[in-house]
Amino acid sequence: MMTLRRKLLFPVVLSATFILGCRGATSSEQAIIKLDPKTTYQTVTGWEADAEIGQSDFPNQFQLWKDIVADLAVNELGINRVRLGISSGVENTQDHWSDFRAGRIDRATLRCVRYSTINDNNDPFVINWSGFHFSALDQSVENVVLPLKRRLEANGERLYINLTYTAFTGQICGDLKYHHDSPEEYAEFVLATYLHLKNKYHLIPDAWNMILEPDNTRFWRGTQIGNAIVAAANRLKAHGFTPRFIAPSTTDMRNAASYFDAMIQVAGVLEYLAELSYHRYRGVSDATLREIANRAVKYGINTAMLEHIGSGHEDLHKDLKIGRNSAWQQYTLAFPSTQDNGAHYYRIDNSNPDNPRIIMGSRTKFLRQYFKYIRSGAVRMEATTNNNDFDPLAFMNTNGKYVVVVKANRGGSFAIQGLPAGTYGITYTTPSQYDVHAADVTISSGQALNASIPERGVITVHARVSTGPDPPAPLPQRKQ
Repeated sequence: MMTLRRKLLFPVVLSATFILGCRGATSSEQAIIKLDPKTTYQTVTGWEADAEIGQSDFPNQFQLWKDIVADLAVNELGINRVRLGISSGVENTQDHWSDFRAGRIDRATLRCVRYSTINDNNDPFVINWSGFHFSALDQSVENVVLPLKRRLEANGERLYINLTYTAFTGQICGDLKYHHDSPEEYAEFVLATYLHLKNKYHLIPDAWNMILEPDNTRFWRGTQIGNAIVAAANRLKAHGFTPRFIAPSTTDMRNAASYFDAMIQVAGVLEYLAELSYHRYRGVSDATLREIANRAVKYGINTAMLEHIGSGHEDLHKDLKIGRNSAWQQYTLAFPSTQDNGAHYYRIDNSNPDNPRIIMGSRTKFLRQYFKYIRSGAVRMEATTNNNDFDPLAFMNTNGKYVVVVKANRGGSFAIQGLPAGTYGITYTTPSQYDVHAADVTISSGQALNASIPERGVITVHARVSTGPDPPAPLPQRKQ
């Protein structure tokens, strides 16, 4: 928690005693975690947030907190992917978003019109730029995306941009129309957005998310998504872009596999599909996660859970381990709210408009134990345990340094076998303590690292300095 006037980048670290070895553990038998770097799984592309900090609902006041939120997101939490949303109603003769901002229409009217479309012209291969209004997109780019991008680049990293198309067609009122059910018209919309971002901001998205929650729409199903992927890919390639798509991002996790199966029946889809994506709002089970992971392994693509309000580290851990996720998103970056409901990584307390406070969400504190230390390009390796109360995930970052995150169901001690010789930092977060740091631990070749956590929570062991031989390079992903 912090005030904007102080502009602190990091919260106060709570002091605590961190006990190495068995002393103080709640069980007389120490858990053993074993690493196998020769057995590898997914490669991480990043930790995502929706590009929302209240810029639309608080058009003047958000300027007070936007830079601090960007600092916190990058340098405290570890966000390195952003979901940049674009509504289908951008293609229209009227700029409805600007009308709303200016008070010419109310929120109810905006809800009716924001996904309705009016075709720019009758030729999907000729863009009439007067038929597109990117004002809402531009505001998100300038106030969220670019600040995140600059901060990551200052750290020697890069921002992954997931440009996400939204068309909740069920909200369209009356006689208003929607014409992006034509694959070629949809492809024109995609190209127009890419060209706009490139020409105005020198930005090229890393991937285009085909349709947000298609099972919440009247039209979008697997076959339609597949046809649109091929049309959009052909259009982008013709203009020098490299097409990469994310789909299907279903609300119901159970629908992800069936939508995917229908999509890939369309010739050419697999060539351009980067991620098999899903949300966690319905149909959640370990069996469904395995089904999604099996599809991804079979076809050589990544998986990603890209929205669930209320998800915390327990879901993240399963999505990484069972679902083989390469990317993960809870929801928005920040928003003024009185509730800590897992909809925002950071909650903005706006009770004093002149001095709002930015408060890290309770779930965010645990997510940070993963996000901050496991970076883009990290490869997950095999990690086994003889005690499921201490459930590990292990990764090798691109610099060759190991990270082991242990989800502890209770307090106790454990030993990690298979770490390279070197010096390791150890931090943990529990329901009562946040970001507790132990003294660094140095181990020699073949030596186990011993650590403990006083109660349930998440503990992260991360290499600082390697003093032994270089660790083995990860092998290609094992297909299993």
